[in-house]
Amino acid sequence: MKFQLKTRQVCLFFIAFLPVSKLFTMPSIIAGCASEDMWISTLINLLLDLITLSFVLWTCKKTKTDFFGLLELNFGKLGSKIILLLYFFTFFFKALLPINQQKTYVELTLYETLPSFLNFLPFFLVSFFFCCKRIRVLGRVADIFWVITLIGLILIFLLSFTNSDFSAVLPIGAQGFINQSKGAFYSFNWFGDCAYLMFFIGQFQVKKNDCVKVFLSYLIPGLFVVFFMIIFYGVFTSIAFRQIFALTEISKYTIVINNIGRFDYVGIICILASNFFALALPLYFASLTLNKIFNIKPWICSLIVNGLTCFCVLAFAEHFASIEKFLSVYGNALFFITANVLPIITCVLKKENKENEVSAC
Repeated sequence: MKFQLKTRQVCLFFIAFLPVSKLFTMPSIIAGCASEDMWISTLINLLLDLITLSFVLWTCKKTKTDFFGLLELNFGKLGSKIILLLYFFTFFFKALLPINQQKTYVELTLYETLPSFLNFLPFFLVSFFFCCKRIRVLGRVADIFWVITLIGLILIFLLSFTNSDFSAVLPIGAQGFINQSKGAFYSFNWFGDCAYLMFFIGQFQVKKNDCVKVFLSYLIPGLFVVFFMIIFYGVFTSIAFRQIFALTEISKYTIVINNIGRFDYVGIICILASNFFALALPLYFASLTLNKIFNIKPWICSLIVNGLTCFCVLAFAEHFASIEKFLSVYGNALFFITANVLPIITCVLKKENKENEVSAC
């Protein structure tokens, strides 16, 4: 078997790209549902992902085929194509909301004097090139950007920590399980990262203790996001749901910034750089699934996926509130099924068929 990734790169993949996309608009959405218990909603999603992760890692260790071969063994060729089609819609819908929100953030925050869609158009050009590459490109990008992500997160954390009133999250559980679950449900779009790991099955060699390393690489950034929610609510308390772009707002009140200017933009730019590829990940896997379903050239799949996403973001900009409402209900239900339920079912039903093993390539 020829492996395209190393365990180190899989670990760095989750460190570099798992937390960054969750720090922009997701906190305000959860705060609107769960208020001071927003960190509990985030923790619920993290625990769901960790349960799914355990099953996927067990499959990575035991199986001798890749994800596409595993689907064929369990569900047949037709069934595997239907499931891949579900994943295509999952990744496509998963990309729409964060990309549109990131576009708005760039236009209104970094280019206040001249907001224009041209400011964000280079993203789709780079994403098109990115989606044409083989899966080993994910490991190479992770090798570079994990350092940039850590610098940005640590800097934002240090500038925000002293401004937060941690007593604001007390009493714990005051909002009740219904509101906490509602906050978890409405943020499914930003979680379910185990869906990415499913496509890494058979793409890296799992040795002794490698599963523990990947698990910790998933757990630690996830806990950072939970702690970020505590800091975020501690800074804004009852008006947290109004802070649409949490990353910009959370650190700007520190004394250091008042004395020397918006030093926090160094950390923000670092996170934006990593988030550039984090936003492209759903488009990458949407292109990959489209390629496997119809067996067409990768650049054509990339052109279809990125072109369709660009069209939706630009053409429906004035009506995106309706799209967001649709995704917050039906899209999140789909995300939960494909990112948590289907991976567990696929791993539990894993069939060993040595004659029909599909080698990772």
